[in-house]
Amino acid sequence: MELDHKQELKAAAWREARRDGMFAGLTSGLVGALVGSKFMGFGRNKTIISGALTALLSGYFFTQAFLSSNMAQLRSKSVSSDTETDPWPRE
Repeated sequence: MELDHKQELKAAAWREARRDGMFAGLTSGLVGALVGSKFMGFGRNKTIISGALTALLSGYFFTQAFLSSNMAQLRSKSVSSDTETDPWPRE
């Protein structure tokens, strides 16, 4: 039972990281396309390519960062729950 609960928590952390990373990638891609077209004077094709590459790369890196953060929170909660229930905490 405990193993299933940990697997569910990890799956939830992955889902949240993917959702947040996808949103961050989408917004970064839109900003990248806007900067490419307005400030750098790219044409239509270069603007689309720059927006897509910006979205892909930033989405990937944001997803990795959010996943790392979520896993650290899970580890922190696991350690704090272990020390709360254990009358003699490990040092």
